[in-house]
Amino acid sequence: MWHLGHLVGWTLGCVLAPLLLGSMFGPRWIAVGVVCALVATLWLLLLLPRSAHRAFEAARYVPATRRYRVIESLAFTRRRARAARLSRAACQLARGNRAGADELLAAIDPGELDTSERVVWLNNRSCAALDAGRDVHEALALVDEATVLRPDVPAVQHTRARALLAVGRIDDAIAVLDSMRSGGELPLRLEADRCRELAAAWERKGQRDYADDYRDRARLHAI
Repeated sequence: MWHLGHLVGWTLGCVLAPLLLGSMFGPRWIAVGVVCALVATLWLLLLLPRSAHRAFEAARYVPATRRYRVIESLAFTRRRARAARLSRAACQLARGNRAGADELLAAIDPGELDTSERVVWLNNRSCAALDAGRDVHEALALVDEATVLRPDVPAVQHTRARALLAVGRIDDAIAVLDSMRSGGELPLRLEADRCRELAAAWERKGQRDYADDYRDRARLHAI
């Protein structure tokens, strides 16, 4: 569904800016204004989202949050705005701001979400519950639903492993953590998190050497 207010506002800005430049500095500046409008649109639709995602993967959550907020405020579609809000919630969780994440997630109507959005929403809600020490069985139920929808997403697998550890299913958690790399190498931040969870799991099984090894790996991959 289109976000008509944002789309109309951006379109008017792209049309009026060249005309304004032309009226102030001469007809040649109309072409300059058109080029600037095209560059700005390219930045908004392609460059800014990529920059936000790179900042998130590099654990630079403050600039990532700012960029996702701009994307949400200027999004041409409601789906794009929801995606940016979900990403903002993930940033808040990564920064330890559970209240901020809960507020963002509560503002999203789950009935409007498509499958990929619902996976992110469920995963974020599960993370928020785990981080806050709320009902761990509810957290597991949320991430189990996300796993049914998208079993191949490493971030969802990581959350499910956390929930399994929280309910005491240690061997199941280790199996999930081991499977996270079946699709290839993980981003450094996620690999560090995976190793930390494995260290905790093996510690609880009394395997100190394995736990120490994974703690060392987590430090190696930490950003």
